[in-house]
Amino acid sequence: MRAAVLRSAGGPLQLEERPEPEPRGEEVLVRVLGAGVCRSDLHMVDGDVPGLPLPRVLGHEIAGEAAGIGPVLVYASWGDRTCWYCRRGEEQLCPAVAEPGWARDGGFAEAVLVPSRRYLLPLGGIDPVRAAPLADAGVTAYRAVRRVSPWLREGGTVVVIGASGLGQFAVQYLTSVRQAGRPWVAAGGWPDRPAERPGVGLGALPPPSAAVRVVAVDPSDAKRRRARRLGAHRAAAPGDELPEAHAVLDFVGSDETLALAGRLVRRTGILMLVGEVGGHLPFRFGAVPHEAHLTTTVWGSLGDLREVLDLARRGELDWQVEAMPLERANHALERLRRGEVAGRLVLVP
Repeated sequence: MRAAVLRSAGGPLQLEERPEPEPRGEEVLVRVLGAGVCRSDLHMVDGDVPGLPLPRVLGHEIAGEAAGIGPVLVYASWGDRTCWYCRRGEEQLCPAVAEPGWARDGGFAEAVLVPSRRYLLPLGGIDPVRAAPLADAGVTAYRAVRRVSPWLREGGTVVVIGASGLGQFAVQYLTSVRQAGRPWVAAGGWPDRPAERPGVGLGALPPPSAAVRVVAVDPSDAKRRRARRLGAHRAAAPGDELPEAHAVLDFVGSDETLALAGRLVRRTGILMLVGEVGGHLPFRFGAVPHEAHLTTTVWGSLGDLREVLDLARRGELDWQVEAMPLERANHALERLRRGEVAGRLVLVP
């Protein structure tokens, strides 16, 4: 089979012929139909992921076809299924988690080996090339919004920094999906603030009657316009005057965006770091507002991904996909690096 392989940090991906992997035990062979290109892939190419085993086939947003199931979306956080987190449905937090494209070979290939059928979600009519970004961009933004939602139950302002692939999903979860009255009952996990609403799952969204104002921030005029079309109440450039916020979602994670987030979050508010650019935010008295909550979010649970896929099947999500052949993987990465991607590039073997 053909695969785009990273052999050394800083080098290009190399298109190689490899033996097709043979499943053993519970393993399932998935024939890849589409694999999304994520900024995390750039971090790996640039050598910014310590301990990444090389050579490695990148690609963690994977959709394909599995024998006996049909078209599927691959959940890409494979835990040991025995630890405290896995038993609670939070495999992405497992200390032994293995992700395709990181710990295992991923989807920039004609086939990928998945540890179990439980990680395969039938697509139910969604085009696999279009579905691939849901496996990370869709589910990571979903979890981030769901986790900040306790701060928005009575309304308020939320600032979304970065209006690319993930940020565009977040704007929709905060506006159009919520306004449609869809309940956001937790798919699994534990409440962030259990004493506040006993019996309510992790981050159930505030009712549509609560006035939540969404401000999207991005340097790209095109991305700001799209954020407005997707439901943001305002789209601003980073240098514009911006409001204090009950919640700030940073989908970039640079020094500059974290500094902006730290200035915008209000006292007792929450700053959620999602982007992995590698920036820093000083943490001390006086550096951030009093009693502000600073936290990160990681991917999403298998239950989260089921919820996202259900939203997509219902036609409640709008996302942009551009297909490119696998042999142009390096070109796709360079376009992403230059900021020339409006939504998500998806490699097709």
